Amino acid sequence: MIYDVLDDIIENRRDLTYDESYECMNDLISGDYPDSVISSFLIALRMKKENVDEITGLTQSMRDHAINIDYCPDEYLVESCGTGGDTLKTFNVSTVSSIVASAAGAKISKHGNRSVSSSYGGADALEDLGVNIELSPEKVVNSLQGCNFAFIFAPMYHEATKNVMAIRKELKTRTIFNLIGPITCPTQVTARLTGLYDPNLVEDIAQVSINLGVKRGMIVHGFDEHGNPAMDEISNIGKTKVAFINHGRIDVNYITPEDFGLEYSNREDIKAPSTSKGHLDVINNILNNVTTTKTDKARMDLCLMNSAAILYVANKVSSLKEGVELSREVIEKSIAKKQLEKIIRYSNA
Repeated sequence: MIYDVLDDIIENRRDLTYDESYECMNDLISGDYPDSVISSFLIALRMKKENVDEITGLTQSMRDHAINIDYCPDEYLVESCGTGGDTLKTFNVSTVSSIVASAAGAKISKHGNRSVSSSYGGADALEDLGVNIELSPEKVVNSLQGCNFAFIFAPMYHEATKNVMAIRKELKTRTIFNLIGPITCPTQVTARLTGLYDPNLVEDIAQVSINLGVKRGMIVHGFDEHGNPAMDEISNIGKTKVAFINHGRIDVNYITPEDFGLEYSNREDIKAPSTSKGHLDVINNILNNVTTTKTDKARMDLCLMNSAAILYVANKVSSLKEGVELSREVIEKSIAKKQLEKIIRYSNA
């Protein structure tokens, strides 16, 4: 299929249908195409700009080829992640906020890989914290049931895409996999907090999420203090564009730190540390409720905002402010710190 459509994408910027996109992903993961063709296809899609049918078809094919995890709880099962590829690189916000939110009662199926487009990804951080990230389907279910959290290491469940992963690393630029990687979790995710690198994509990814079975969600992009696109997560230095998903309905709005009962922060205080140890120190400081400096407070607030959003889409709280309050409570009472210890224990069981 890729050979059939590649020229048309390049010459005419033609959008693919859902079926064509599904078949193209089948081609990508078949291993039958040379790297040059795969690279050309990925770059051609990016230059054209991917649409809802393309993203849905490519993602559904990936999910259909993945190793399935048979787990569907009565409550919402949340996936929380960012696409990467944004301009303002922050610390591992989705990782630490997921730990906090799971300590507060949200059931989180976190799906990801080691770093591709960032210097230090969520899998890297969890692994360095002592979490076993290479869980079998049975151990994923056991961890979700035992401590509300499991990390699903993408290469173990999407083995057919290993050749594409190598190409992505060589390209060193965003591709469609930045979009579909975070939404191909092999569990039956029914709620989602997904951060995007492009604010113009929030409505499209919200629709794709609905197409894939998500009932509640927030698809977000955070802006900086000047109103420029900046972050693949909720921002505490500017406004955030959000596509709220509620059982088939999409409402697009803008939120600010004030909607969480918090103040604006400075961009320098939330930037990613330059070392892996620096990233781990940030996570541990948040879980240990360290708010000594202005930087500590800014990092804490960013975690609280994103944790609150997870709790909101999981229907554990009725408002974002309530989510902040609950998240702060589990941190101050050391419940979040103990939650990391529990996640480590269950992952290594």
